[in-house]
Amino acid sequence: MRTKILTLLIFIALPGVVLAGEARILSLSGNVEVRPSRDGQWASAKANMEIAEGGGIRTGADGAVVMLMPNKTKIWLKEKSSLEVEQRETLASRLALIFGRIKVRVPHLLRKEKFEVRTPAAVCAVRGTEFTMGSTEDGKMDLQVLFGEVKLKFTIPPQKGGTDFYIPQGQGIDSPEDGKAAKPVLLTAKIEREALENWNPGLKPDERLKGLQEKENDRAQIRSFALATANSENSVKSFLNVVKESDLEAGRTLTDVHGNLVRVDQRMIRPDPNEIQFFNLVKRPVYSDHNASVANGGFMYNGAQGVTNRLDYMQMTMAFSRDLPQRIEEWPSFFNNNSIKPSWASFVMANRTDASEIFFIAQGYKYDAPRDMLVNNPWVLDYDGAAPMLASNTDDRNVILTGVLKNDTGHGISAIDGLNRITNLQVHGVNGVGGLTYTNAARTSDTGIAVGGGGGNVVWAIKTANAVSYSEPKNRAANAPLVQYQADMYDVGNAHTAYMWSAKENYVIGNDGGIKTAGDFTSSSSDPFTLLKSIALESVMYIKQSKTTSQNVSTPGTITSNALAKADISDTDYFAYKGAGTNIDLVFIPDLMVAAVQRMLPAITNLKN
Repeated sequence: MRTKILTLLIFIALPGVVLAGEARILSLSGNVEVRPSRDGQWASAKANMEIAEGGGIRTGADGAVVMLMPNKTKIWLKEKSSLEVEQRETLASRLALIFGRIKVRVPHLLRKEKFEVRTPAAVCAVRGTEFTMGSTEDGKMDLQVLFGEVKLKFTIPPQKGGTDFYIPQGQGIDSPEDGKAAKPVLLTAKIEREALENWNPGLKPDERLKGLQEKENDRAQIRSFALATANSENSVKSFLNVVKESDLEAGRTLTDVHGNLVRVDQRMIRPDPNEIQFFNLVKRPVYSDHNASVANGGFMYNGAQGVTNRLDYMQMTMAFSRDLPQRIEEWPSFFNNNSIKPSWASFVMANRTDASEIFFIAQGYKYDAPRDMLVNNPWVLDYDGAAPMLASNTDDRNVILTGVLKNDTGHGISAIDGLNRITNLQVHGVNGVGGLTYTNAARTSDTGIAVGGGGGNVVWAIKTANAVSYSEPKNRAANAPLVQYQADMYDVGNAHTAYMWSAKENYVIGNDGGIKTAGDFTSSSSDPFTLLKSIALESVMYIKQSKTTSQNVSTPGTITSNALAKADISDTDYFAYKGAGTNIDLVFIPDLMVAAVQRMLPAITNLKN
């Protein structure tokens, strides 16, 4: 576990981080062929074709292609290149460059998420990184790191020197010549410019050079970022309302995308010595959703307009195998110890305007020792001690818990008590019907009490294996508003008789509620901390009915396109809330993250290196 664990803990809870789907072709030119799966046949490629695990893609003498992985990694292939998708799992991806030349741009990955690129001679492990790589059929390879860092291991040990290397930004490495040791070297100006140019298919030589100066400026800014960070502690401190030894607090007042006044408060506490808990509280004096997004691909709000004292919140809880240090400043070295493992985690989003009737969406995770990672699948809803689910199991898919909790006076369990039990994973799924029962505090026995008593309705559901998800926009213009609409289909109780859509609208907004564009960031002369103080992410969540509910098991397989997925999402909510429906409308600010960085900055490894 690395020193950036706090950043991960905060942003892992943001919507849309769960990986899904397959690699997909974005654009291509010339002769390009695809083998869509391990047993598939080579055929001419087309835009938007998917490549499953075991599939491959290859380019001819005039071919070029760019593809997108589910975790937003982009891969460019030049002419006479061949690439295979060797592994594609939620938190593990591995590509194999058989021969040719590629460029790879990897976003910062989740904790325990692995992304590797293999050649016949070496394996590269990467995180938030951009690099180019070449490989020949006789096993020679070369690597150039443009941003970030790559860990390279030669699978065929050189005759001399080491086999493992960390290649930082601005350096590269080649297969060693016979009798010589391999070593990283600085990139020449010529090699660096060739790597930085635009690799998109179908461009003319002069078009490939556009934007090159901006990229070189970006690299210069990254080199000086650590120094700017170290010298900006006073700017960081201005984010804080309160900083205590035992926790962190931050907050901001702004306007949301609907024009409602919003107060966001954030807390990070340690309820038990081995637990971290993060709250994002969103309070509105009056809430109205004008449904302006529906025509653009958003979803229908069925709740009452003008709701007073609206309260939405997100709570992330994570437990570890050892107690956390009392001083936050000691956390970087603590999490750098690879023996520290997470035990379980939960993410709960809820509309808690009425404490006696709570609409929520949640996910639970447990530590799977064989995979050495937190997993979210039906095993999480079984008792502790049950055998973990194998990655090869067809039901190794994401699970959500959702519905409306009401006070259960017959058993003395209030809606808030029920939500706290869900937060601590004190629930057990009932197979086939989607129901849930509470367990004891140790999660080792069933209490026999159904979750959602008092007339509530709470279920668990598993993401369908063969329905296409809905996502808009598909092709965003260069300076278009930063908006995303997305929905995933879920099978209630894994029973193949009832389906629902977990739908989200995501917006990057300013403090005035205006939607930001990429240009607001790329053209800004403000320092990073000023920018962070002026932006927020708003995520509006719904659970919608499927128009195919109560049909047969093959129904999700008929949803084979984005348009069909959108058409299957009903405007009607799956759960009745106060006789109609509702949403969960969260606004996330990065203030607490920056506060944590400020607290831990002296202990973090020197960023300039």
